[in-house]
Amino acid sequence: MGPINKSSKILILSDSDLYGGASVAGYNLHQSLRANGFQSFMIVNNKISKDRTVILKESGAKKKWINNLIEGRWDFPFSYRIGILARRMNSNFNEWYNSSLIERYNLSNPNFFSVLKFKPDVIHFNTGGGNNIFDLRDIKILSHYYKVVFSLHDLWILSKPPPLVLYKNIKHASAYKFHQINQSKINFISHSKWVYNNFLHTNETQYSPIDHIKYSININKFKSKDKTQIRKKFKIPKSVFVIMTTAVGILSNPFKDFKTLYNAYTSILRKRKDFLLIAVGDKASNLNSQKFSKHFIFTNPSPQSEELIEYYSCADLYIHSSNIETWGLAISEALSCGLPVIASSVGAIPEQIKGFNRGNTNDPLNFYSINKANGLLFEKNNEQSLFEMIMWMFLNKNKMKLLSNNARSFAKKELDLNNSVSKYIDYYNSL
Repeated sequence: MGPINKSSKILILSDSDLYGGASVAGYNLHQSLRANGFQSFMIVNNKISKDRTVILKESGAKKKWINNLIEGRWDFPFSYRIGILARRMNSNFNEWYNSSLIERYNLSNPNFFSVLKFKPDVIHFNTGGGNNIFDLRDIKILSHYYKVVFSLHDLWILSKPPPLVLYKNIKHASAYKFHQINQSKINFISHSKWVYNNFLHTNETQYSPIDHIKYSININKFKSKDKTQIRKKFKIPKSVFVIMTTAVGILSNPFKDFKTLYNAYTSILRKRKDFLLIAVGDKASNLNSQKFSKHFIFTNPSPQSEELIEYYSCADLYIHSSNIETWGLAISEALSCGLPVIASSVGAIPEQIKGFNRGNTNDPLNFYSINKANGLLFEKNNEQSLFEMIMWMFLNKNKMKLLSNNARSFAKKELDLNNSVSKYIDYYNSL
C-alpha cells in the first residue's frame, strides 16, 4: 500500500452525517479532508445535510422503484418517466455516480466486498455502536487487504456483546467478538484520552493497535455573533440570564440527565424570574410538567446550522449534566462560541473543562486559576452543587467574562479542525 496523498481515496462509513455527536465528528473530518484537497467519500444510512459528497445508501426497494419508473416497467406516462430520468441525471448525477462506484454500499446489512470495486486506500469506520453494529468478521477480512481504521466514539466494542447469532450465551458471544478483533488488522483510533485509556487497559484488546487524535471542530464557524441583535431576533430581553443545553432527545435520553439540570434550574426559578433555559434537541410537549413553561425554550435546529450558532451566541452560560460522556462535542461548540461551561465531571469531560477554583482548597474537581479556567465541574446528579454554581456565575459576571474569554482561547488552541487534517494523514500513512 502506497503513501496517502491527494490522489488517494478515503472512504468514511457512518450511520449518519449530522445526527448525534459521533456522526457530526465524522462529517467534520470528511469536510476538512475535502477542503484540503483530499478525495474523501462518505456513505451514510441517514443523510441530513445537502452535501453532494455525502452518499446516501438507498434501499434495494427504492432503487428498484426508481428503475421501474425510468425503464417503463410500470404503467406511467412516458413524459413522466423522462422527467424522472432527467432529474436523476441533472440534480443527483454526482451522488448517483459516486454511489454506483461502490454499489450502494449497505451499512445496515453489510456486504463489505462491494468496496473492492471502489478500491479505497483507507476505509474509515466512523460509527459502530447502538443498532448499527458492523459484522466484525467482514471487517477482519477487509483489514488484511486495506488500511482499515475504526473510530471509537464510545466503549460499545468493549462492553456490548455482538448479536447472538452463533452463540446464545452472552459470555461466549463476547469471547468470539474479541477473538475476531484480535485476529484482525483493524487500527482503532480514540478521540479522547478517557476512551484511549479504557481500551488500552482492557485485557481482551491489549494487543490491538490504538492511537489517539482529539476531537476538533470548525472554530471559524462556531464563534459568537452579536448577542444584542440575536436576542432582539428571538425576542429575549437583555436583562434575562440565558442558560443553554443541548443533546439529541435530551428529555428522554438517560445518558444526558436532564432531570438534574431541571431540578436545579426550577429551584432558581422559585427565587428569581429573570432566567431562561434554551434546551436544544427536543420539544416542549415532551416535558412532563408545564410549570415555569415561559422560562423554557425548546428548539431543534439542524446541527452545524447558523440557527444553532445563534442560540449559542444569545446564551450567557452552557450546562452539560451528562451521566456519561466520551467527549461532548456540544461542549466544544459552546467553548468555541465563548461560553463558560458548567458540566458534570464524568468520562472525558475534564479533558475540555478546566474548572475554576473559587477558593475551596479541598475541591478535587476545580483547581485552575482564573487565568486558565473556562468553567466549573460538579459531581454527576448533584442538583445542589449545580444550583450553587449557576448562581455563582449569575452573581459574578466579571469572573464569568474572564471564563468566557478563556473558553474561546482554549477552543482556538486545542479544538481547531484545521490542525487535525495533517494528524489524520500522518496517521493513515503510519498504518
